[in-house]
Formats: sequence, C-alpha cells, structure tokens
Amino acid sequence: MSASPRGAGLHFGPEDRTLVEAARKFKAALDPKHAQDFEESTRALVCGDLRLLQAQQQETNALMNLRRVQMFLDGVTSLQTVLTELGFPEVGEVMACIWGPMRFLFKTANVNERALDHILEVYQRLGLQILDLTEYRQLFAACPPTRIALVYIYQDILSFHAIAYKLFSLRSSLWAKLQRATWRDLENTFDHLAATLKQHAHFIEQHGSPLRDRHAGAGARTDSGYFDGGPVDLSAREIHRYKSEYDQARHRFGAEETQRKLNQKERVLRWVDAPGKTEQLHASFRQTRALCPESGSWIWGHHDEVSNWMTEDPPAYSTVWVHGRKGLGKTTLASHIVDNLRSRAAKPDDGDGDDVPDGARVCYFYCQDQDDELAKYLGILKGLLHQLVSAAAIVTDEGGDDNNGDAALLLLPFCEDKVSSTGGSTLQNAETAQQLLEVLFEHGGPRLYVVVDGLDECAAATEVQQTVDFLTKQVARCDALAQGRLRVLLVSQSTTEMRKVMARCGRDAAGVVELEADDNKEDIRLFVRRKLRTRYFNLSPDDEQVIEDRVVNQSEGLFLYAHLAMEYLLKQMTKRDLLSKVGRGMLPDGIAKMYDELLATIKARLEEKSPQHWEKAKLLLGWLVCAHRPLKWHEIQAILAFDPDSQVVDFDMGMIREDNIDDFLGSLVQVLKGDNIRLLHSTAREHLVNTRYIRAESVQCDLAALCLRYLSLRCFAAPDYPEDERRTDIVHGYFSFQDYATAQWWKHVTSVIQHCRSVFPASGLPPDAYHDDHYTVLLSESLDAFVSAYDGDLRPLDDVHPDLPADHLAPFQDLPFHAALARLYNHIYTHQNRPLEERNRLGIPRLDAAVAASRALIELDHARPGARTLGADTMAAYYGPNAFKCPRALCRFYHDGFAAARDRDAHRDRHDRPYVCPRRDCSFAPFGFSSGKDQQRHVRTYHPDLGDGPSAFLQMTRRVEQARFRCNICSKSFTRNINLKGHERSHFGERPYACSTCGKAFARLNDCRRHEKIHKRNAA
Repeated sequence: MSASPRGAGLHFGPEDRTLVEAARKFKAALDPKHAQDFEESTRALVCGDLRLLQAQQQETNALMNLRRVQMFLDGVTSLQTVLTELGFPEVGEVMACIWGPMRFLFKTANVNERALDHILEVYQRLGLQILDLTEYRQLFAACPPTRIALVYIYQDILSFHAIAYKLFSLRSSLWAKLQRATWRDLENTFDHLAATLKQHAHFIEQHGSPLRDRHAGAGARTDSGYFDGGPVDLSAREIHRYKSEYDQARHRFGAEETQRKLNQKERVLRWVDAPGKTEQLHASFRQTRALCPESGSWIWGHHDEVSNWMTEDPPAYSTVWVHGRKGLGKTTLASHIVDNLRSRAAKPDDGDGDDVPDGARVCYFYCQDQDDELAKYLGILKGLLHQLVSAAAIVTDEGGDDNNGDAALLLLPFCEDKVSSTGGSTLQNAETAQQLLEVLFEHGGPRLYVVVDGLDECAAATEVQQTVDFLTKQVARCDALAQGRLRVLLVSQSTTEMRKVMARCGRDAAGVVELEADDNKEDIRLFVRRKLRTRYFNLSPDDEQVIEDRVVNQSEGLFLYAHLAMEYLLKQMTKRDLLSKVGRGMLPDGIAKMYDELLATIKARLEEKSPQHWEKAKLLLGWLVCAHRPLKWHEIQAILAFDPDSQVVDFDMGMIREDNIDDFLGSLVQVLKGDNIRLLHSTAREHLVNTRYIRAESVQCDLAALCLRYLSLRCFAAPDYPEDERRTDIVHGYFSFQDYATAQWWKHVTSVIQHCRSVFPASGLPPDAYHDDHYTVLLSESLDAFVSAYDGDLRPLDDVHPDLPADHLAPFQDLPFHAALARLYNHIYTHQNRPLEERNRLGIPRLDAAVAASRALIELDHARPGARTLGADTMAAYYGPNAFKCPRALCRFYHDGFAAARDRDAHRDRHDRPYVCPRRDCSFAPFGFSSGKDQQRHVRTYHPDLGDGPSAFLQMTRRVEQARFRCNICSKSFTRNINLKGHERSHFGERPYACSTCGKAFARLNDCRRHEKIHKRNAA
C-alpha cells in the first residue's frame, strides 16, 4: 500500500512515528501467508464479512448477536476518520492492522461457536470504552499533545489483536484445544485493556468537553472549519500526569501478570510431580565429563546419522536409535549431546553452520533400573512434561523471547485446565500426560529435541514399548506438519526387547547408530592421562604411556571399565604399588573382575580401621541393592543407629561420621542433591548380587526383620506414650526411619514369602535345626514382636481373605514362625486389595496415629532452618531437609516431603478435594470439590460462561426480600437459615441426605424428599 510523502506527516505531529512503529512491530509477528490479506483490509471488507457471516447464521438458525461488535466498529472508524483529518500519512497502513485481524478472527473462529462468541464478547467489552472520537476532533486539532491518547487507544487495540492472533493463527485443531482455557486465562488482560481504554476516554472527555461537537460523525464534513475552536487550557503537567498514569497502569498490570503466571507455572509443576532426580543425574553426568569436557564429540563427528539429526533441516531421520554395549558410556554421551544442543541453541546464528535455531528446546530423561520413578512410562512422560513446562519463559510486553512468551501465554492455561479438571494432587494418568505432551510437542518452538537414555533399564518391556510407540507416533505427526520440528534420540543397549520394539517402528522410521569399541579409545586415553595428574606419583612420560596403553587396551572401549580401573589404581599407596598393578597381566580382565578388585580394595582399607567398618559397608551396599525404593542417606544412618536388641535408636552414638560417603564406600555410590543415594551404575547392582559379599535373599530377610522390630518400638506401639517422651525421642532420632519402614515393611515381608524360602533350613528337619538357625530365629522374634505389639489391629488368624494365595505360605509350613507369618500375610493381602483411599493409609490404626503425632511435633518444634538435636547435630542430618510430609503412604511426598508447611498443605488439599473451580478467584468454592460431578454442577450454577455452550441470554432480575443469613465462606446471604446450611454444604460437595431406596445422596433434605417421590410414583 503506497504511503503519502513524508512531509505531510508534519501536520500530524511526532506521534506518527509511534503509530507506524507499533503497526510494523505487529506486522513483523504475522505469518507471511496472512500479511498480504491484512495489508489490503479495509472497513468496507470487514462490514462485508460481517454481513456474509450474519446471513450464514440466519440460514442455519444460529444467530449470535453480531451487533455486539458495532460499538467497537464505530469507535475504530472514528479513530481512522480523525487520523485522516489530522493529516496522518500512513493511515491506511496503520488501520489495516485493525481491519485485518478483525477479518481474520471472524473467518477463523466462525467454525467454532464458543470461540466466536468469546471474540464478540471482548469486542463488545472494549467497544463500550471507545468514544466517538470525531466529536473531539477540535481538541486534537487545537492541542496536539492530546493526540497521544489516539496513539494509546491504537496500541491497546493492537494488544488485543496481537494476543488473539497468537492463538487463532495456530493450526485449527490446536487452537480448538487451547482456546477455552486460554481465553479464560486472558480475562485479566481483557479487563486491563478495557480499563485503560476507559482511562483514555476519561482524559479526552475531561479536556475536550468545551470543544465537543455532539453532531459530528463519520459522515460529517472534514474541511478546516472544524479546527477553529480556539485554544485549549491544558498544561504540560496534565499531559505528563496522564502519560505517567497510563505507564504506571501498564507496568503494574505487567508485574501482577508476571507474578500470576509464575504462580500458575508453579502450580502446574507441583501437579506434574516429576522426580527431581532427572536434573540431579544430568548434573552428575556433567560433573563426570568435567575432567575431559571435549570428550564425546566424536558421536556427531563420526556418525552422520547423529550429526544430521542434530543440525540438518530437514533431517534424514527425525528419530535416531543409538545403541551399544553396557558400560560404553552411552549415558555420558547422551548428556553431552543434550548440553551441546543447548549451547548451540543459545548462540546467535553467526552463519558458522551450526544449524540449531534460536529458541530450539532440548529435554531429556535418564531411565534408572530399580527406581520406579525413573523406570516407568508415566515417569518418563512426567519428566519430559516437567522440563517443557519449566522452559516456558514468563515475559511481559516489556521484552523477552517471543516464542517462549507465547508458549507461556498459550500452554500454561491449557496445563492448568487439566490440573483443575482431572482431579488428584498429582498427575497419575498416562493418558492425560500424553494429551499435554501432544500439544507441547506441536507448539514447542521452532525445533524440539527429546533425548531418552537407558530405555533398556525400564521396569518392564511394556514400559519400553509404550514409550517408543508414543514418541515415534508424535514424531510422525509432527513430521506431517513440518519435518524435523520434533526430533527424538533413543539411547540403550541392543537387547532383544529393544530390537523388537524398534523393528515395530518400521525399517525406515528411525536411523540406527551402533557404537563400537574403537569409538571411545582416544577419549579413554585422554581420561586416563588427566586422571593420573589428579594425584602426584612423580610418573615419567614413559610410565604414563604404559598406564594409558594398559587401561585403553584392557577397557576394550568400555568407559566404565576405565573409570573403575583409575579408581582402583589411584587407591594405591606408593608409586611401586601403582606400577606393579599395571604390569603385564596384572590389571583385571572385564568389569566384573574390576568390581571384585575394587571391593577387595575397599574391604582391605576399611578393615585396617576395624572389622566393623567393612561389615557396615556390606550392610550399606546390601540395603542399596535390596531396598524397595531408593534409600536416603539419613535413612541409612537411622538403620545404623538402631539397636534391635536393646530397642534403642541413638543417632549421636550410631551414625557414620564420615563427611563424604566416597571415603566410606569408595566410588561405587553417589549421593545426589536432596539426600538421595544411588549405586554408580546398574552393573554394580548386578555384580553385588552375584558375589560372595551380598546375598540378596538374606538382605531381604534382614530388612524385613529390621522393619518389624523397628515398628515394634514403644514410640510406635505403646498406648501409654506421653508427649514429653516423644519429644525426647525425636531429638535422639527415633523417627528417622519411619517414612521408609511404615510404607515399605509389608513389601519386605511379601518378598521374604515369595523369594526367600532358600534362606531358611529345608522342611522335615528336627525342631532343633530350626531353633539354631540364625534367620529362622531372627524372623521368628521379629514377627512375634510385631504381632504382639499390634495384635488388636491385625485381622484374626481365622478371618482369612477368600482369595489369599495359600500356595505362597505352604513352603513355610514346617517353620516355627508359620502362624505369625500367615496372619501377617493375610492382613497385608487384605489391605492391599482394598480401595485406593484405604491403601493410602498404613493399614494399622496405631501406626497411622503414631506417625501423625511424631510428624506434628517435628513440624512444630524442629522444622526451623538449622534446628539442632544433640550437640552440633542438626535436624536435617537426622530427618532430611524436608520436614513437612504428605500423610498418604502411596504418595512420593510421604517420604520426600516439602520444605514449607504451605506447600504441603496445598498438596494435601489437592488430595482431599482434587477438583477445583476453574475460576481461581471464585469465593464460592475456595476449597475445591471431592468429585468431578460436584465441580461441574458448581460451574454450571455459578460460572455458566465457562461451560462448553455459547453464552446464555441474561435473565431479568427480580426483587427479593432482605437476606439476613450470611455465609461465612463467601459472604452470600439468604432469607432462610435452612437455605444457608444447604448452601454451605455445597461449598464442600457434601450430600448428607441419602435416598432410602437407591442410596443417591443430596445436599438438601427437600431435594432428597422430591427424589424419593419419584420412586413412589414408579412403584405405583
């Protein structure tokens, strides 16, 4: 569209550049396929589109009151008229950014009745606040500084159109999913824009009333006679105050909106409830690479499939499977790829061939054997979802990354809508996670990389199958839209199951990279060289070369072997010892023998201190291998502090006083942030189970007996346990192991029954053979103590569950503890087959009460930062960093906990009343609902505009008598007290009145009676 000569713009004033820049900034964000249509749009075309739309609705009997847009249309028409009369040169270009979006929104939303209704409603809301500006043309002519109000009006309108365009320019199936939640989330923005437009109207009316032409209109004459109104008494101070108030309103709203979005993001992340170990593991892998940060680059330098996947557009394959032997260093390579992609995406494009676009995102997941949170399909989905939500940057119009800002604007409301509609304190449904990820993958920026490592370590083959199927289907779906937008890298061993799963994807669906032993050799050599220099042995260059050659050759490309070998060699005391260990034939062959040597070294070093040191080390390793969830360091300390014989827990005397666990267990374990502890590698667990040092079945018996004896302590089982004694026991650490023992004891008992019969003597032996056996005596005493302590809480022996698998107990028939074991197993089996709500309790009422009482005192007396126990010991050392725990035994936060009470309380409320009102400021339902049905009824009653249908016609109000009974929750008043009581019950979804025929419950007695009459009529 041609523009007038620049000289003409001087007639309008300096504000013309602000208008033009606002319009051009808006156009820069347009999709090129829309830009031409927008540029050619006019008021006449908008009116024509509206007439056509109304005719179509009339034909289908679906009229939607299109006249709601009339005031907005008149207001912006008057803006165009005034700009033209004032000599603004680019009026066509500027106004096209209003007419174009209007045409686009009406055409796009016409296929969705609810979306079109929402757009019309906002146009009506904004149009109410836009004056007929032609009535004040003399003000703008006589006082040029007031023209800033025209600029502000234009900017506010453009703000609405920019927001709406971001949503409706998405693919139709995507915006249809997002629109309802997004529009609801934008209510504050629409209110703000209406308020600022009202502010501009007030300024214009206040100062333009003396010059107002009430008979002006769009068709009034436009000659210079309109500009003879004389001077306007308007000081520079008043103009400055108006500008300042507008800027303050914008900045205040921006700050409030940013905080609201941050809170919204935090709520979503809490609900996703992904394990924080993923980021901790990535940090530990990055630390592993710190000695040789350049190592691993060969993965994209030598393998074109990986390089192509990382940088080419489009890539040959959007999915790549990298596989290799166990111990090759695949996980470290995966972490290197993640960091390299992130580094490239953060760099500005300088034409150096690094084709990772600005704004590209990278998310990852590391599967871990024996950790349910990291070895199951839902855990993988939650981990990816957590990272994508976390990456959504919260920005205002003051600046920031547009792509990430759009993601936060559009995706967070969709996620929060799922939070309120699905129920539950945390995400527990894979289908819901899939729905969220589908949207996040499609709207994940210019490119999204997903790296999933260790799929072969998943808990079951079905977990692998589900993960690969979902990710490859998403890649195919996104490739159909834009090839290479979503790229997935799968890293694993080449197990039989993995080959089957990848084969199902199709031969041409994924690129395949097999890692070879030679790939790693130079990296291993560099690692050995630098590792040697971390400890001074005064080695000659020839000595170093010999060590490098020996380790490289013996490792056969396995980086894990090289790591273990260097840990083993650097434990040597003298240079002579070191060189003797690398003599020909002296280094162990293979990872298994290297583990043996490392264990032998640890054993010798600890036995030098005392035999007890090595025995404790074996205990620790056994517990790490056999625990039913990963143990925390303070829980391991609690086991060591507990003396089952004397029935005493004494942290002060029993805890390990090593500052670093590496000094105690060597390099076989790692302590991650948050008190979490893990074995170095999955091969370490496999080796420990298969060596003479640890017998898994025996350790299971030890842990079962330990839990039973621990829970038989007076602090849990005694009916006469005063609060003063409980406070004293807290200080000594008596309750440090309760989170694990109360939630996992039954699993260890079940493991003994199902897997550990071989630990005990064979059947048919004389009684003395059983009475002299260590594990028979241990388990007998532990079972007797537990059954005796909780006799009143356990099911009687003759009250057997009808489905109890008797064959599980048959092998123990001859053992002296059979009766106690059978009773306990029956209690466990019965409890575990109850509904979820009951299984979230511990199944033994006294245990539930004891845990609640001890936690309450810990929170009350010791939750403050730096709280002490005995001497210099801290509560965090005894009980971990988070003192506020969820009361539900099946919840991760039962043992992980929270650092603050408010976070725990919010989490607990989501358990109790998981369905919240979608309008967060709703005063009628501040506590949520116990069922989705109650929530939907509330929305229909109090927020019909949030339903799925179009807006209802407003009803006429009627006069009512004075209401004297006020609700204490929402302040609503009623004329009758009985109505108030029924209303208060509706806040909580309570229905105390049940039908005597069918059992259906109601909140009000009259409703129940009315329902019962239906049964009577039907019976008649």
